[in-house]
Amino acid sequence: MPTKISLFLFLCLFILGCSNEPSQKIIQGEAYGTTWQLKYFSENNEIPVEAIVIKELNRIDDLFSHYKKNSLTSLINDNKIAYKDADEEWKKLDQVGWEVHAKSNGYFNHKITGDYDFNSFAKGYAVDKVSNLLKDNNIKNFMIEIGGELRFEGLNNSKSWSFAIEDPTLSKTFHKKFSILANLSIASSGNYRNPGHILDPNTSEPSKTNLLSVTVIDEDSTTLADAWATALFASKREDWLNLANVNNLNAYFIYDEDEKIKFISTSKWSDLVE
Repeated sequence: MPTKISLFLFLCLFILGCSNEPSQKIIQGEAYGTTWQLKYFSENNEIPVEAIVIKELNRIDDLFSHYKKNSLTSLINDNKIAYKDADEEWKKLDQVGWEVHAKSNGYFNHKITGDYDFNSFAKGYAVDKVSNLLKDNNIKNFMIEIGGELRFEGLNNSKSWSFAIEDPTLSKTFHKKFSILANLSIASSGNYRNPGHILDPNTSEPSKTNLLSVTVIDEDSTTLADAWATALFASKREDWLNLANVNNLNAYFIYDEDEKIKFISTSKWSDLVE
């Protein structure tokens, strides 16, 4: 699982959009020790979009932050609040974590250190919650990104949204660019910017793998894309592709084999992007 610093140090996806189109609006800021960005289209200038987003990001931080000593997560870790008295939303995300833990054969574990640590999928969860608020306010065409986890809805004007996977060798900016074919969420995981920060939950040691990066697409949930990207990267070489296929995931793997950079994707990947 990623340690705390992974939240700060790597951004595995670049957003490719036409930010200079006159009707597109852009808001950005900082949260969770990283940055966030929203690109959207709306004719209603009375909606306080920035205030709505910031309020929701702060609310989620108060629930799941591993750093704020008065967050619900910290209070539970410090035994100041009993699990049974925790907020139902907090319990729900905790349950999602244990479900991915079971389906990934233990490669995802948000309690690897003994404390609850939601860093490995809280950003994805925040993306989903902000996305829901945008749609509740009749904003249907947008891209929201928090620390590299993304949700795309609708169109970028008359065009599809697009993104690129970063080259994990860092020899060039992009590995490959893709166009979005449906509303979807994207998350990536990798060790190349901060070697050793992703741990194997079975040993609590740095994950040993020839996998350089993995990108996961989910049509409905950035939370799950975020969690599964971590789980797949933490898995052993003989497990990662099989885990993706068994769990019907849309995943793209970049790996090192025989001193060559190779890539492979699951069969559903091309159904969602081109």
